[in-house]
Amino acid sequence: MISLNDFQILPFDKKCDFITVFADYILYREEAGTKHYLYLMKDYFVEVNYSPSEGKVLGIHAFKNLSLADAYLDHIDISDLYY
Repeated sequence: MISLNDFQILPFDKKCDFITVFADYILYREEAGTKHYLYLMKDYFVEVNYSPSEGKVLGIHAFKNLSLADAYLDHIDISDLYY
């Protein structure tokens, strides 16, 4: 697996390859016509920003700071966990 620092310096296409092969998809959220996909890779998160109208990835952001994942909290459904 690749470290956060090594991931951040990869070219865009290599980041996409690593996400496809090694990352675990968590969930996505929508904001202002853009979809933001959250993945877990090893010990850090990766957010992929995608524009459906343009049909392309706008950016990839990797981070360890859990507070940066707060935007996803409203999109987590734990209702199936209740008996």
